[in-house]
Amino acid sequence: MKFKSQFQADLFMAKQQKKQEKYRKDEQKKIETEFSLKLDPLAVKIIFAVLLLLSVILPYYYVSFAYMINGYNSFPLDDPWIHLTFAKNLAEYGSFSYFKNEVVTAGSTSPLYTLILAAGFFVTKNEMWLSYILGILFFALSVFYYFRLANDVFPKENWLAIGAALIFVLDKWINFISVTGMETTLFIFLLITCFYYYHRRNAVLFGVTLALTFWTRPDAVAFIAALAADYFILLYLKSNSPKANENVTLFSKNELIKIGAIAGGITAVYFIMNLMISGSIMPNTYSAKLSYYSAEFRSRSDFLKTEVWQYFTESAYLLIFIPFVFGVIKLIKDSVQRKYNRNLGALIFIALLIFIYWYKLPYAHRFGRYLMPIFPFYILLAVYGGREFFIWLGGVLKDSKTANALNIILLVSTLSYFGYGYYQNRLPYQDQTRHIYIRQVAAAKWLKDNTPEGTVVATHDVGAIAFYSQRKVIDVVGLINPEFIPKLNTKDFTAFVEEQLKKQNVTYLAFLREWFQVVNQPALFSAGDGNFEIVNIFKYEPGKTHILSNEVNSTILYASDLLRNRQYQQAKNILLKTAAMDPKSSLTFYLLAMACSSTNDAISTEKYLRKAIEIYPGYRDAIFSLTNVYKSQNKLEEARNTIAPYIEVQPNDSTMNKLYASVKGTNAVNQEVPKTK
Repeated sequence: MKFKSQFQADLFMAKQQKKQEKYRKDEQKKIETEFSLKLDPLAVKIIFAVLLLLSVILPYYYVSFAYMINGYNSFPLDDPWIHLTFAKNLAEYGSFSYFKNEVVTAGSTSPLYTLILAAGFFVTKNEMWLSYILGILFFALSVFYYFRLANDVFPKENWLAIGAALIFVLDKWINFISVTGMETTLFIFLLITCFYYYHRRNAVLFGVTLALTFWTRPDAVAFIAALAADYFILLYLKSNSPKANENVTLFSKNELIKIGAIAGGITAVYFIMNLMISGSIMPNTYSAKLSYYSAEFRSRSDFLKTEVWQYFTESAYLLIFIPFVFGVIKLIKDSVQRKYNRNLGALIFIALLIFIYWYKLPYAHRFGRYLMPIFPFYILLAVYGGREFFIWLGGVLKDSKTANALNIILLVSTLSYFGYGYYQNRLPYQDQTRHIYIRQVAAAKWLKDNTPEGTVVATHDVGAIAFYSQRKVIDVVGLINPEFIPKLNTKDFTAFVEEQLKKQNVTYLAFLREWFQVVNQPALFSAGDGNFEIVNIFKYEPGKTHILSNEVNSTILYASDLLRNRQYQQAKNILLKTAAMDPKSSLTFYLLAMACSSTNDAISTEKYLRKAIEIYPGYRDAIFSLTNVYKSQNKLEEARNTIAPYIEVQPNDSTMNKLYASVKGTNAVNQEVPKTK
């Protein structure tokens, strides 16, 4: 075709391009229309009822299974009893305190959850079922609003909304956390509800739920910032590409003022409450955890590798990771094309929450619970990404039915894998509830039964011990007692702890040895099994009780691992340095003796055992080992002199009596023990 001028040629080409673009859009719309499937409304209602029923049955099964195996109810974390202690005192004394009405402190990360628990104590005194019911209730409410949110995201494909909700309700960690007594499902419920009302542009309910997220957890700041960023992006795109975003609605000026007034007012009350209670606008837990788990002492790269990447790509999550990536690509593509995507806020929230923990607190806590609020948005974007991928694939194949079938296969496979993961996760739940019960709960009950009224207990796990012992506790890591926070992770921390123990009239210590280790005196009670996380209770005697520094305790624990792995020389080298750091630790010299014994160094073995006993004359393990060393060398007199003082103090120790009888040259076990001068 010939044109009279370049202008006519350009005009013709422009018209052709416009026609091609219109054809492409019509074809895309046709594919999307063919891809759309809607289930019958009655079927949707039935499935919705099933979803709500599952949100109750599935977490309850974890509780019933654990009870069937263990014979008691418990939590897989110690933290729930912190909320319960605050709530119980609030209900009984009208005080936000941690011991009766005496220790008033902003030690609750989630004051909203604490207030709800306090109200619950007026209905029931059973702390376990109160916590279980609230956790399950908020899970069910989360499912209710999640289905509504998913329907809003997939208005023409309610089967995809059902698929997303089913994945969410089958998630093993959401079910797990809903019956741990924690505020997590309340937080997730508020996040989902707030995002839904943001989508629906409901100013009042959006403002209320937005503020309540902050009342539930301080890391809601990531969610608030994400929605703020999303709205600013929307304003920018709306003003610069009005035609591409003509169907996107905004909040009116009056609605924005209303949101600011409601959310700002409710949040201001939160800050004022903390300020009045503790002199800080944030709770103690915020400062304590930032200090204890700061990035200076934890690896940010390890956090990303193990607590983020592996967590979100593990087993069933791997099936939704790839479609999640497609969802991210679609969001980026729309943004580049200056087209607003309503799911952008979810992606920003995921990125911001991970970033905040990476930067400030590279620690997701046990079971990754700090990152669990991401799950509903992760699942939603994965289902959305799968939809976009299969729409694209349908266009390539020119066969929307095949694309739909493949999407259904992916969803069914994912649901099957999630269901299997849920079922398998009942075992960790049962095991961890037992783990906490035979340690923290057992220690608390021992303290209640074996210590007088007025006892003050220093500990670092202040949940079950405070709740069940009914004793005043001093929290040496600052969640309840903020005076410890400035000294956390400093070299003089242990000295400061001992100073505070005297000042606050502490009479007993209850420590996990991985956190704080007391040497040179016997534990009055030990709770736990195996060699991991044993709670030891000690009588605290100022000037006599010796608490190892964090540095010394860490190196001793490392050396113990080396000994278990038969790396004896390396362990010995580390322990020699440790002995120089703290020459008053009998445990260090005992472990040195074990390292020397394993390398057949009899002289050094005897030397270090004698040193351990010199520091701590009642050291049973060292006395037992040294007696056997002398016995193997046929030095019976030295053996008798080593064990006799112990037998005099502990005449009912059958094992040591038998050893004493063997070195005395008689088979008699119950014999007269010579008096020592």
